[in-house]
This record gives sequence, structure tokens and C-alpha cells, in this order.
Amino acid sequence: MEDKETDNIYIYNEEPESEWQHESDANSSLDTSGPNFSQVETDSEDSDRNGNKGDDKVPTPSALRLMFKVMSNPIEGWKSVRRASLTPEQAQQNCFYPLLAILAASKFALMAYNPNIKLPDALVDAVCSFVSFFFGYFCLLIILKTIMPEETRHIFDSNFGKVFIILSLSTLCLFYTLAEALPMLWAILIFLPLWTIYLVCRGTKFLKFPQNKQISLTFILCLLIVGVPFAISWLLGLILPS
Repeated sequence: MEDKETDNIYIYNEEPESEWQHESDANSSLDTSGPNFSQVETDSEDSDRNGNKGDDKVPTPSALRLMFKVMSNPIEGWKSVRRASLTPEQAQQNCFYPLLAILAASKFALMAYNPNIKLPDALVDAVCSFVSFFFGYFCLLIILKTIMPEETRHIFDSNFGKVFIILSLSTLCLFYTLAEALPMLWAILIFLPLWTIYLVCRGTKFLKFPQNKQISLTFILCLLIVGVPFAISWLLGLILPS
């Protein structure tokens, strides 16, 4: 019995301790306290893939380019505006505000054609023009949400509805700038705002007005887009000193 027990003990201890530790270490969980090079390589590859996907993303078209496309081909232009992920802020910064600044600067160009126009008068006209369109946009949104039928008010809360108003007002800014910069062609250029009305009429189909009210709502929209900036400018001309 003692020999057998001794043999058993001898057989049990015959396995090297280093091999047992090796197997237990292999079965144990990995130490995650330090860097795992396989995970680092995987993460780097995933980040590269994500970076490549971000680089392949199609950039948003320029708001100014979209405006000229609307002017040249209204139907295709408004389609492109609707498909583009253009926000009102982008349309304002890249198209509306620069054209407003050019319109205000064009008031000073009249001093080169008419020496009777003084600097204070040109400054007042520039302020009136800038403010009439700047606040005209916000006034338009408020008026449209007030007088339009309830089922259509949500249209002007959407990005496309706001961008539609911004680009329409931008075309007016451009036409008024041409009229101010080229006073010798005033008799012709004065009719350019009619082109804005045409662009609005062609684009209202994308606003999805109710079919039975489309004509009346299109008329109201055209009247407000052209009339609100003019009315604000006229009121400011009465208030501000000449």
C-alpha cells in the first residue's frame, strides 16, 4: 500500500509545473490592462474605413449655385434644392447675406452717376435696403404661418420651405442690385422682379399646396415675397431722417 501510494504520488507529480501553468494561463482571460495589438490594428482599420466613407460623402451644393440653377431652369433647379441637404443657415450665409451686402453697397454706386446724391442719403438707402430684406425674411415666415391655412403652415417650418423663401428673396436682391448699379437700364431692369414671381410660381408645386387652393396660395406667396421687403423699405424711409 505504501509503495502504491508512493507510486501514485510520483505519477501525480511527474507533470512539470511549468506546463501546468502554461495551460492555465492559456485558458485564463487575457489581460486587458495593457495594449492589445490585435485590437489596435482592428480599430485602426475600422477608423480608416470610416474615414474613407466620410471622404466619399457627396458635399452639399453651394446655395448660390443652386440659386442660379433655379433662375436658369426653375423646375430642375427647385428639384436640386429639394434633394440637397441645404439648411436655412447655409443658404443665408452662402447666398442671402452676401447678396444683401452687395445690394447695400450698390446704393453708394449711385453717387458716381448722380453727384447730387450725398453720402448720408446713400447711407440711409443702404440701411433701408439691407434691413428690409433681412427682417423681411423673418416677417414673411411669421405672416405665412399666420394667414396660411392650418394644413399648410408646417411647410414653412421645414428646411425646404425656409430655403425656398431665402432663395426667392436672394433673386430679388440680385435684380435690385443690377437696377441700382446700372441706372441707365432702369426702364428694363425694373421688370426683373417679375422673374422672381415666375420662379416662385414654378416652385410652389414642390411645396405641395392643396390642389384646390394652389392658385390662391401661390398668389399670396408671390405677393408677400415681393411686397414685404418693399413695404418695410418704404416704412423705414419715412422713419429715418433723409
